[in-house]
Amino acid sequence: MATAWASQLATDSGKDLDYYYREYQQELCRYAVSKFGLSYSEAEDLVQEAFARMAPQLREGDIEHVRAFLYRSVHNATIDALRKGQVRESYAQTVQSDPEREQDNLSPERVAVSRQFLGLISRALWGMPNKRRRLLLMNRVEGLSYAEIARREGLSATVVKKHVAKALAGCQEALRMHDGEL
Repeated sequence: MATAWASQLATDSGKDLDYYYREYQQELCRYAVSKFGLSYSEAEDLVQEAFARMAPQLREGDIEHVRAFLYRSVHNATIDALRKGQVRESYAQTVQSDPEREQDNLSPERVAVSRQFLGLISRALWGMPNKRRRLLLMNRVEGLSYAEIARREGLSATVVKKHVAKALAGCQEALRMHDGEL
């Protein structure tokens, strides 16, 4: 079952993509099914991808051994697809095992508590001196090291470290003071 695009591409050697598709498509599908345990429809998709990869190079005449090229392309496409599937499966398992990440777990109460927490931290940040708040945000939000902040602000790394420590202590104190309210 050759596609319309395959029949439109012809090479100087007289063998076009349609010829190779008819010649090797079923053989390549059987290879993918037997070697990797794919369903036949999955194998067909990967073989189609291999032919799509081959088309531009075939037009240019860059392929010496078409059959070998196709086998390698199907092999590589299958490995890529299997890896993507493993990544998806791993992510799905992570989400299932971590209820914090699930959207359905965001009850109205949890949303309200989170907003209260953010409000409390925001008030604590805005209640501290501007320089201290700025240094804390540079370190904890922007991810800058004490040395980088010191260089940018014209301070010593020790001074930056002390300001960040005081800012964190202020946030912790605000949380302790309002612990019963959250």
